[in-house]
Amino acid sequence: MNAQTVQKRNRISLITMAIFAVSPLAALSIGERFAGEETQARAEAGDRNYEAPGPFAGSGYDLPQVVGAAADKTVLDLTRGAALFKDYREAVQQADFGQVLSGPGPLTVFVPTDAAFDRLPAEQRRQLFADPDRLVDMLSGLVVRGRLSATDLLQTDRVQTLSGRTVQINQGGETMSFGDAGIVKTNLVAGNGVMHVVDGLNL
Repeated sequence: MNAQTVQKRNRISLITMAIFAVSPLAALSIGERFAGEETQARAEAGDRNYEAPGPFAGSGYDLPQVVGAAADKTVLDLTRGAALFKDYREAVQQADFGQVLSGPGPLTVFVPTDAAFDRLPAEQRRQLFADPDRLVDMLSGLVVRGRLSATDLLQTDRVQTLSGRTVQINQGGETMSFGDAGIVKTNLVAGNGVMHVVDGLNL
């Protein structure tokens, strides 16, 4: 096993652990205006057993309940049922990111279509897929802790991704965007989270 592979696996492990170890203060950074005074007080006191309400709870607002066999499906499973996400699945495989997307969550994942990858110049695309660390950074920049529905997104102006980056949520008329990527389909629900389809990579 070479040093690059070890480094990539260590980074994936850190991201996975970060999902489980998220504190109330980290959850509040997704959108403080959703937190009431009690939530803020508990977070400041370091009460790690407290679960924040609203969009940070197990189910996002206005999302259908997932029951039966559907509850066993992960966000990653949702991408396997459509031909639109071949490049995304390849990126996940190259970066060994599947363990994050198949974990218990809850996660909100913004999944780019193949058309989004096709917009990259050929050399930039080649370099991206040849660099597992860059792929991990890109993929973790498309994942947010918690289960955020389209309605939740409409009520905030920014979210914090697993990469540590803050991404703007912009609304204009009937459109909504995640950073530079337009959100083209919303609220695809799995047992461990929710998936929104986007038309860009936010590189």
